[in-house]
Amino acid sequence: MRINACEAEGGEPLGMQACLGHVLDVPWNWAATGQLRFEIASMECKLAAKDCAGVRACTPPKDTFSAACAANPADGICEGQTWVLCDPEGKPTAAMDCAAAGLSCNKGHWAGCGAEPCTFGTTKTTCAAEDPDVLVQCGADGFLQRIDCRTQYNMVHINGQEKEERITIAGETCGFDPQRNDIGCIGKGEDCSFFSQACNGDVLETCAGGKIGRRDCAALDPEGQGCGFVQSGAFAGGAACGFVAPSCDLGAAEACEGSTVAFCNLGTPAKVDCKAQGFSGCATATLGGRTVAYCAP
Repeated sequence: MRINACEAEGGEPLGMQACLGHVLDVPWNWAATGQLRFEIASMECKLAAKDCAGVRACTPPKDTFSAACAANPADGICEGQTWVLCDPEGKPTAAMDCAAAGLSCNKGHWAGCGAEPCTFGTTKTTCAAEDPDVLVQCGADGFLQRIDCRTQYNMVHINGQEKEERITIAGETCGFDPQRNDIGCIGKGEDCSFFSQACNGDVLETCAGGKIGRRDCAALDPEGQGCGFVQSGAFAGGAACGFVAPSCDLGAAEACEGSTVAFCNLGTPAKVDCKAQGFSGCATATLGGRTVAYCAP
């Protein structure tokens, strides 16, 4: 509610479900590229902001970077310390001020925000000295990534004779991965020789680094998760933890009912009275062709 109210004054409200869905996007950050990676980073910036000025500083007006994108169609770029996404027509689609998050912008294989510079393809991958379950590797943006193997997913694309398969990799700890011939996130179970994924009740089982990795979806936060298969988006076809057979969709339209926002709260229909929370009322906006509702300041 706070982020949307801040964005309503000079920014662009995202709606309630964008903030809530963030918790389900974060585990895919290791495998994310492009727009999703940007959305995860920019939401982290907004959530950490101390006031409305800080929230709005995370995502400056994208039109400011029209000239830069005209010269870099279908690319991600750094304009100073601002990470900008450009569409194939050379128009800016989103911008994030890395400095607002206490980070820097760098363009390596792709652009992004980060804190610890490294050389992609040269900096060695390691297991964190302070936590043996955390993988430390150099990302394609030229910054070190710290990947918690207990919660993060990766994905492999396998071209079969009939179709392409997308198989999730969900490890448990950091160690040598013979499938990568490098350090990676690996399982702790039985040996396995090829990528696989399955749901054993609420437990996700994947072949991670030559060992079966097991992730108990029911034990994850937020509560109520089970094991299933992603139905849409970049990771469709992969097995993962999430809300199985939810009674509402995080991608559905939101609405105002008087001063009350009606939205999907991670799979369950919910309502909140904006006035009761100290806001002036409920308002709506159109974002990407979808109606989003928010508490107005």
